[in-house]
Amino acid sequence: MPLVKLTKGELLKVFGPMAILVKSGCVDIYGKELCAGEKAVIHKARNYIVEATGDAEIDVTMVNNSQIQSVEETDPYRKKREIILKIAQSTSRRVVVVGCVDCGKTSFVTMLFNVLLRSGRKPGVIDGDVGQADIGPPGYITLGTSEETVLWISELKSLSMRFIGDIKPQYYAQSITSKLKELAELAEDLHLSPLIVDTDGWVRDEPGLLHKYCIVNELKPDVVVVLGDELKGLFEKYRRLGIDVYEIETPASRKTRSREERRQLRSIRYREFLEKAPLLRLKLDGVLVDGFPLLQGKEVNVSTISNFIEGRVEYASLFPGVLYIYGNVKSYSSEELKKLGFEKVKVYMSGFERGIYCSVTDDSGNDHPCIIEKIDFEKGEVLVRTMYTSTVRFLKVSRIRLREDYTEEYIEV
Repeated sequence: MPLVKLTKGELLKVFGPMAILVKSGCVDIYGKELCAGEKAVIHKARNYIVEATGDAEIDVTMVNNSQIQSVEETDPYRKKREIILKIAQSTSRRVVVVGCVDCGKTSFVTMLFNVLLRSGRKPGVIDGDVGQADIGPPGYITLGTSEETVLWISELKSLSMRFIGDIKPQYYAQSITSKLKELAELAEDLHLSPLIVDTDGWVRDEPGLLHKYCIVNELKPDVVVVLGDELKGLFEKYRRLGIDVYEIETPASRKTRSREERRQLRSIRYREFLEKAPLLRLKLDGVLVDGFPLLQGKEVNVSTISNFIEGRVEYASLFPGVLYIYGNVKSYSSEELKKLGFEKVKVYMSGFERGIYCSVTDDSGNDHPCIIEKIDFEKGEVLVRTMYTSTVRFLKVSRIRLREDYTEEYIEV
């Protein structure tokens, strides 16, 4: 455990996994001040810059791939701090942060939130990154805040969530923009100001960049912060609308996460929201289902099709042109079913639904994560595991199934 001495204003870049104990003096980590006797734990997938606010000593516990580096004069941290102070001293109401993957968006958002909070404001954060969600679970857009400074926005309290249902934003751009706008309006109703919107890292192709333009157009922020060299100059046009645009370079040394590391981080987030969730029984005739045609179509009398199907049919429904069948089906006669008007047939084997990632919606329109345990057609129930246990209006179903270790696989529903 090395004891590191810092002089006032000195900077260190630390890479987790690591634990830091302040022995004397005070340090600032992304706007959160830690003084003698206080400590911070740094996740293996994160890195922080530690700034001494006065002469200080820190005790560092390092394991595995922990690293301590000096901060280069060219590091954008100082520029970030200057921009954050400008925003904190302004009357800005909304700030949108855009940038590539691992360019430092979330660390910027964390620092801005802390500085605003310490200046007496009541900031809120919308986590708009469905793939690497920090405040809510993966596949959700979440509004959060806190009365205390944080080391990472994952420590913020979730106030409201909106279900997108996927960790890839590419096919849900319109829905994401709509939900961001909903939560921005909710933040205003809750008197959270300024509102900081942390977007996803999908910016390297034309659709991704156009999606970010759409977000800016709809949210109408006072400030747009752009991180990453590849986006330089691409948001300058918003200055014509009176929007402050700040550009920040990509750090020379940064911690990038592999796909496997991202998958494991999502697994941890799923566990936090679902692993200890109790069972909730929902009556199928009492909730509206979205995203699962089997439960959305018109029910078909099983006796009218059973002669053309080998096996046991528990339930069947008709969606335009498609017959959906649930049960232990060995085979079926597509020709005979076509004669009855069923052009296509989709079979779900009994138990298919177990582990499907979902959302239940309350009376206020807030979404809550769930996982389907079982559909019991005999009792007309769907059993889900969720921490939410009150009235449910909607059951929204995704194309993601969570395995026993809470990693994802994609399915066709």
